[in-house]
Amino acid sequence: MKRLFIHSCPALMDWLLFLVCFAVFYRAGEQHFTLGLCAWLSAIHSFAYMLASLAAGLVISRRNARGILLISTALLAISAAFCLYQRQFPQMMAAMAILGIFAAFFFNSFQAFMRGESLPGSLMKTVGLYTLSWSTGCSIGLISSGFLYTFGILMLISLSLAICLLIIIIIIRHERLPLENISSEEHIEEGPSGARRLNARYVWVGWVVIFTAMFVQRPVISFFPAISANSGLTPFLASLPLFLIYVLQAGSGLAMLRFRKLLYRRLPLAVTQISAAVLFLILWFFPVLPVCFVVFSMLGIYFGFAFFCSVYYSSNSGNRVLNVSINECLVGTAPLAGLFISEWWMRRFSDPAGMYAVCGIALFLSALAQFLAGSIRKPQESSDFFSCPFKSR
Repeated sequence: MKRLFIHSCPALMDWLLFLVCFAVFYRAGEQHFTLGLCAWLSAIHSFAYMLASLAAGLVISRRNARGILLISTALLAISAAFCLYQRQFPQMMAAMAILGIFAAFFFNSFQAFMRGESLPGSLMKTVGLYTLSWSTGCSIGLISSGFLYTFGILMLISLSLAICLLIIIIIIRHERLPLENISSEEHIEEGPSGARRLNARYVWVGWVVIFTAMFVQRPVISFFPAISANSGLTPFLASLPLFLIYVLQAGSGLAMLRFRKLLYRRLPLAVTQISAAVLFLILWFFPVLPVCFVVFSMLGIYFGFAFFCSVYYSSNSGNRVLNVSINECLVGTAPLAGLFISEWWMRRFSDPAGMYAVCGIALFLSALAQFLAGSIRKPQESSDFFSCPFKSR
């Protein structure tokens, strides 16, 4: 039980990050920043996260992950306070970049740390808890930022510092698995009970999945608070639909422990992506708050499935640290495209709901690309159309 406390760290860190980001973007809307400026604020954060993730993949190991976790957490406390304090666009840009750098080192080192602290054969449970943890933290960060925003920036800064202090205490007090013991970092799960056998080529599938998921999620998270502020919606009410995304995402990610038969299959990926595309197009045609509540909740199920698969595939084959660093690099890369294409559409057609159209089209194209790539198989391979097209290791 004592060892389970470490899984609360991603929840606490995403609480901090989403508390900060919601406050930044809602304030940008209050100050009447254009959607283009909001896109740049989010993009610089993603770009810094992308580059730092690649750097982290080169230096992080099971041995040094704990130290990097502690240092990055302390630096995130300072950068979060700096971010919340700024009101001018150039300073806000710099603050968001710094936040992205330290966040990248935190999440890359934590994933190496959690694999090194997990017993062989427990990777699926570990990834399920990780998805539940960080998704829950995102939801708490959004709803608490929306609720506390009216109490002032000092309240948000104080809460941010307290969160980082709690993370540091949990990491220091964590009872570590001896380094000489074999962990999930060195062990490959050849297929959990009830699931298809491991397929190393699905690392690539996971990268495509997480790229698409982040491409469509980041514009919503970045632009919705600013659009809400411009339209006079209160901070708390603006945070509620986003809160629902992550609540359902958390539950969906944990549910994958039960629905493990969906792993290493193409059909579930196609169904979830096409369903999410349809939901985005519904939101484009009916961009009203009640529809947002319903559709955002249902999209959370897709995001939970997508993020679980991408982390699991990357963590269960080959060089896990490098795989995960590429995974996290894509978390920073995909939003750049999603943000600027969405912003262009909204500006070009004077349509604030245009980002939903961009997201829906992107999901359709991603599903089609995976479908076509997966249909190319050698004659000796399985004739099952929706079986994995690549040979298992």
